[in-house]
Amino acid sequence: MDMKFIRASDLAAMSSSSSELIMASVAFVVGLLSHQIFKRNEPSAYGCFGYIVGTNVAMAILSKALGIRTTTGLVQVAIIDLGIYIATILTSMTLYRVFFHPLNRFPGPLFCKITRFVATYHALQRDTHVWLHDLHEKYGDVVRVSPNELSYKSVTAVDAVHGSKAGNVARGPFYGGDPNRPANSMLSTQSLDEHRWRRKIWERGFGTLQLKAYESRVVRHLDVLVSQLRKREGAIVNMTEWCEFFAYDVMSDLGFSEEFGMLKAGKPHRYVSALHGNARIIFTVAQTPWMRPLLWLFPVDAQSKKDGRDFRKIGIETYHRRKARGDVKQQDMFETIANNPDSIGPRPLTEAEIMADASLIIMAGSTSTALCITFVFWYLCQHRAIYGKLQREIDRNWDGVSPLAVSQIGPGPAPYLNAVIEETLRIWPPAPGGTQRRSPDGGMVVDGEYVPKGTQVSVCPIAIQRDERYFSNPLEFIPERWVDDMRPPDFVHQPRAFIPFTVGQYTCLGKNLAYQEIRLFVAKVMRNLDFHFPPGYNPAEFEKTVAFKGTLLIGELPVIFTSRKD
Repeated sequence: MDMKFIRASDLAAMSSSSSELIMASVAFVVGLLSHQIFKRNEPSAYGCFGYIVGTNVAMAILSKALGIRTTTGLVQVAIIDLGIYIATILTSMTLYRVFFHPLNRFPGPLFCKITRFVATYHALQRDTHVWLHDLHEKYGDVVRVSPNELSYKSVTAVDAVHGSKAGNVARGPFYGGDPNRPANSMLSTQSLDEHRWRRKIWERGFGTLQLKAYESRVVRHLDVLVSQLRKREGAIVNMTEWCEFFAYDVMSDLGFSEEFGMLKAGKPHRYVSALHGNARIIFTVAQTPWMRPLLWLFPVDAQSKKDGRDFRKIGIETYHRRKARGDVKQQDMFETIANNPDSIGPRPLTEAEIMADASLIIMAGSTSTALCITFVFWYLCQHRAIYGKLQREIDRNWDGVSPLAVSQIGPGPAPYLNAVIEETLRIWPPAPGGTQRRSPDGGMVVDGEYVPKGTQVSVCPIAIQRDERYFSNPLEFIPERWVDDMRPPDFVHQPRAFIPFTVGQYTCLGKNLAYQEIRLFVAKVMRNLDFHFPPGYNPAEFEKTVAFKGTLLIGELPVIFTSRKD
């Protein structure tokens, strides 16, 4: 066709199509550039949203400045360009993470390589412990569980990530995921220097003298527990509940010199339900901490969100009550944190930081203890030979009349009690998914492989502690493996693979207190009472209730108690 016969309208349409193609191309190129920016910087929800909106507004202004006109309409073109822009980012991100990412040589499921929302899904399903264990069974010692995260299950990885070689390995972004914290606590700070000096403040509350002072206070709560169980002799008792009553009453006493009164009342305090709901919120949001401001978008039930708000409210109320009382007769952990000498740390703690630390006292000091005790009783009810052997050891060491002391039932005089506790923690570590760390500047070497700077790394306790390379018959409850002269000679036993409270600079500060409480609890109850499952109860039903929310969450454990006849 001769060019002189082309109509003006056709020329306009061609010009419009060309303009739309130009803007689409601009959106594509800007999308590629945006991905380069995002992959080099930790995103935030607001920052990401602002960047996307700002970029697309800039493209609209550019189109107007260049006099680009379209027949489609400015709004429609803007929507199309936004779609192209986002699609380009997602496509570029997917291709990069699968084929060009520095971690692409590590094995793992395809979707885990593409998005961290796989981890978020399992957090919502509360089966992260099963998911991680199964991934290691399938892929081996190292698994790429998220685009920028590796999970390990070898003793050499323990040393690199947590042990003597990990002095410059800080916490990962997971710890920035608590939406309800007023400020960074000692547990949530990702600064190595800050963690070190703030930990020194806490250490003053967990020394040998402090643990000795706490001993009689723990036993006093156990006296109440045994009295309550005797009142319920012959009836079915939910052992899970009573272990929680004990652990939280003890820590409210040792932490703030007040009691929740759950043992005396025989019913839970609102703190417990709020804590469980808050833990689920924290663990879910922490999978993608940059989305913390968008908590309301997460598909978590409304009750858990309410529990999170209640947990913070209860923590604030407890803090202000204790602060108002001032000095107390017996030193508590709050006093240790609040009265920080100027010689510890470069500055005083702010009130918000003291409040954040104070909120950890009960939570961190109770959950693991209650879990371990419950699992101990679950195993003892199943294995009556172990039950009898342990009871005889306790009887030899304590007459049940004189004051009970940890020195009577420690690892030396009561090795089998210690073995029962260790074996329980081996099969059911309280935090089975591991504790996230971040590879430092210059990267790190784990299991002979270079791990780039900024990579999140962890060692999975439930995977390594159930690995037959380190423990023979790893799924069987065999306390004898922990006692040298009781262990079968052909048994593989590698204590370096035992990390229920982690190891190194971030090892659990309350570990010794937890062991003390567990030993006293088991000895006190077994010296005074006998116990067993209700007739016809299937212990496997309890295992089906085990879920994961950062720490383990367990269902009811029915037990019947009777007074001892001897």
